Amino acid sequence: MLSKIMPLVIVTLVSVTPSAHQGSCVEDARGTLERGSIYSNSTLGFTIKLPGDWQLHDQDLTRSKKDPNCTGPLCNNPEIGVVLAPKGGITRDRVVFLSAWKLSPEYRDRRRYSLNWFAQIMTTGSLGGSNWIPLTALTAIQLDHRPAYRLLVGEPGEKEAKGFGYVSETNGYVFLLVGSATSSSGESILQAAVESLEFSKPSQ
Repeated sequence: MLSKIMPLVIVTLVSVTPSAHQGSCVEDARGTLERGSIYSNSTLGFTIKLPGDWQLHDQDLTRSKKDPNCTGPLCNNPEIGVVLAPKGGITRDRVVFLSAWKLSPEYRDRRRYSLNWFAQIMTTGSLGGSNWIPLTALTAIQLDHRPAYRLLVGEPGEKEAKGFGYVSETNGYVFLLVGSATSSSGESILQAAVESLEFSKPSQ
């Protein structure tokens, strides 16, 4: 089950494929980027307003191999995998990764599989072999009034976070939002943007 999710997206800048359109409204099967800074995903039903001017890319997951000994909801590649990076290319300056897995009815039963269980696997349980260490405990928070978990990370010896991971669920998916920046101030700005995420309101 421990598929090294966090190192996959936060330590190694994976190869990415630019989306087909990079105009004022970027349309893509895995989300849209409007006016260069407003990312919306209708499948997951949320919107994030990012600081500055960004581009939307697809994660290249073709090199990921399935572990034949792995069982559970997170063994396969995510159904949704996108990268948000500042305009001008993928760099370590600032980057946000979104990965989402569609859950079978069995794994949507929170009496058996709590959101905390998923968050442990997708964050603290996936840091082995990376240069990142947790700077805080896995913390229960709210994203737009919905349950979520947050983990702040940094490199050994650091006291201020340079990266984060958020786990929550929506529309039958469990998702991981990972961000990193070269400075703690840049990380704080990205963190504030993610924590201002807005879910779509149900139709009346």
